Amino acid sequence: MGRLFGISLPPGEKIGEAWLVADLPVASSWVTNGPGGEQLLSDVRQAWGERLIGAAWKSRRARSDFPLLVKFIDAHDDLSVQVHPGGKAPGAGGGALGDRLPGHPGKDTSSVSKDESWIILDGEPGARILHGFRENTTLRDFDRLLAADRVAECLRSVAVRPGDVFRVAPGVVHALCRGVMVLEIQEPSDTTFRIYDYGRLGDNGKPRPLHIDEARKVMRFGEVAPAPTIPSVSRHEWGCHEILVDVPAYRIERVRMKGTLSWDVDPVSTQVVVVVEGEVGLHAEAARLDLKKGDCVILPAAVGAVRLDAGDMQTCCVVAGAGGIPLVSTRHRDGR
Repeated sequence: MGRLFGISLPPGEKIGEAWLVADLPVASSWVTNGPGGEQLLSDVRQAWGERLIGAAWKSRRARSDFPLLVKFIDAHDDLSVQVHPGGKAPGAGGGALGDRLPGHPGKDTSSVSKDESWIILDGEPGARILHGFRENTTLRDFDRLLAADRVAECLRSVAVRPGDVFRVAPGVVHALCRGVMVLEIQEPSDTTFRIYDYGRLGDNGKPRPLHIDEARKVMRFGEVAPAPTIPSVSRHEWGCHEILVDVPAYRIERVRMKGTLSWDVDPVSTQVVVVVEGEVGLHAEAARLDLKKGDCVILPAAVGAVRLDAGDMQTCCVVAGAGGIPLVSTRHRDGR
């Protein structure tokens, strides 16, 4: 992460994640240049409300926190095999996970969901991820290999390269492998069921807890999702526009550009812009921000017109917002 983005990391510490946009009880990111000066995102969200988030999220989420969680993840080792819930647990009679949710005994989790997507930023030669079960894998196969400490053998191992995009839907068993760095965009949830951790010990010298019973209720078999996803691409004078993922939880677009690109932010949804290549000037209202690779900006739903100026440099930005809502509007893409 430090090498790719020029970030100064604490010496001697293992830093695997950077939370760019977070508004959770466990952590909130800092807004460094908002109208009230440097503030926690949770405080900005409370002050701005719908002017920041937009109305699109009301019918999709019961919670009022910022509706996206955005991270960089730098996997220095094979990360644990995990699965995320998706509201009602398949195979559990439609009931809630209830007191089986780790860390939340007795909590009703019938609406808990965690849908996320990975955009591959960097990878060592031969870098791979685990994404879903191999075709024709059954629960019996899973149980047998798990008992033999060989669970990865029933998972689909996929080679990755920078620019690839993978959606990790609820119920898809997955893991990042050594040498992969991703931009992760997801529903804001800290709920994850750990299935396998390669026998490693935690900071306390004991194995980290596994959540096999919870995972069995949400794992999806018999569905081989495309990996990686195939973007919808359109080309313009200024560059290339891609729709990477568009699901109820969020929409992700990517622009590769030179020159100037303008659009109007739809007032129904906030947008998050992450610069993944190059440098760009962002203009909104009377403000200008000079952004470099790795920088992240939240565009309030009420901000109106925005403009990116990349000059002659090839720049790549990822834009995320509410599912089903076009972000970089087709009417304004060409800087007119």
